[in-house]
Amino acid sequence: MPEDAHAGTPPAVTGEVAAFIAATDLGAIPAPVLERGRVHMLDTVGLALAGAQAPATTILRDHVAALGATGAASVVGTPMRTAPRFAALINGTAMHADNFDDTAPQHTPRRNGGIHVSAAVLPAVLALAEERGLGGADVTTAYHVGVELACKLNHAIDMRHYQSGYHVTGTLGAFGAAAAAARLLGLDETGIANALAGAASRASGLRANFGFMVEQAHTGMAAESGLVAADLAARGMTGAPDILEATAGWFDVSGGVEADVIRGRLGNPWVFADPGISIKPWPSGSMTHAGLTLLKDMMRTHGFTAAGVARLVVRTNARIAATLRHPAPATALQAKFSMPFCLAVMLVTGDAGIDVMTDGMVADPDIRAVIGRIAYQTFATEAPGYTNLTTLIDVHLADGTVHKGRADFARGSNRAPMAWDDALDKFMGCAAHGKWDAGRARDAAAMVAELETLPDVRPLVRLLAPA
Repeated sequence: MPEDAHAGTPPAVTGEVAAFIAATDLGAIPAPVLERGRVHMLDTVGLALAGAQAPATTILRDHVAALGATGAASVVGTPMRTAPRFAALINGTAMHADNFDDTAPQHTPRRNGGIHVSAAVLPAVLALAEERGLGGADVTTAYHVGVELACKLNHAIDMRHYQSGYHVTGTLGAFGAAAAAARLLGLDETGIANALAGAASRASGLRANFGFMVEQAHTGMAAESGLVAADLAARGMTGAPDILEATAGWFDVSGGVEADVIRGRLGNPWVFADPGISIKPWPSGSMTHAGLTLLKDMMRTHGFTAAGVARLVVRTNARIAATLRHPAPATALQAKFSMPFCLAVMLVTGDAGIDVMTDGMVADPDIRAVIGRIAYQTFATEAPGYTNLTTLIDVHLADGTVHKGRADFARGSNRAPMAWDDALDKFMGCAAHGKWDAGRARDAAAMVAELETLPDVRPLVRLLAPA
């Protein structure tokens, strides 16, 4: 097929997306959306500090070091400097390594498949901005357009994409990273469409890897893929200008698209406003969080602990059960996708924080004994008011008392959002977990709080990496 077979103005969805990315500036983003964005960026860079020494992150650093790739982009939590693409790969993986990063939900209860969006978009933005000495206004605008695109694609794409096994964090995160990087590189609409075409051919990620190191790297791979796609487009590499809607294009091979969910909807409303993006209070799959929220509240209200529980029955929809695929985990990575394990840890320790989600806890005989008293079931009928995260818990105490509860959302969601101070507490906890200097961490948080006003983001990034 000749190179110019798709020549002309990019049509339909791809053209609309490219125009949105090219035209949106900081002034077009509402103040409440900017405020929420700062909270999420603070949360995400803290996670990079916590995840900097995770085995998957260490493996990637060793891989990049062996390549001898040098550059001006920082690897968070280390003195390493490398090319932006590799900094995005490593930092994006660190941000997701503990499964503690934000999750953008679906827009309707009939769909499952949230996307870890900030950890795919932000590392690409920070790496490019540091290399080029760009300011906080540029970083903020690029981050928001990338997050907006990735989330709206996730709302619009046919559910077959997720149900067939693709991990939308990896596949659609690449588009968000490409959009953000293209914006920072100043590409016009044609160049942006070329970047999206490049991202489409690089995007991947499979849910079979949930519970293994490869899944931890899906965000980093998406960040790298999007950044590289934009860089190649900036250098003149062309792609199908209608890559999203073309025959054999992205929507076509993914089963289709609900076009009215994305057309005319980019920034209207912004996803940070509706349906919101959740910040995780616990480092496990987001589909465990309604149950964790509910169980913690029930323990506080009724005063029971693991010792008094004879049996616990938890119910969700079958879509959640298919994702939480490790009912009897063998490792901490698998445990993050295990509803029985997460609830057992909550019962035994009173919380399920980053310092207890370990291989040692998975092997702990008390935890394993409690897992044996937890039954995970699915409900066939969804009652009015159910969300795609609705979780039901029945706690049967040894004295015969039964406590029943229902949660339709989790702490940290847009129904119970974390404010700046909540995110700051989590950020400082992540810094401490990563053994990062508390003074440097507080200084970095103060700079994120005023991000849009920073003339150059390099001082911020380098507070997160030693000289």
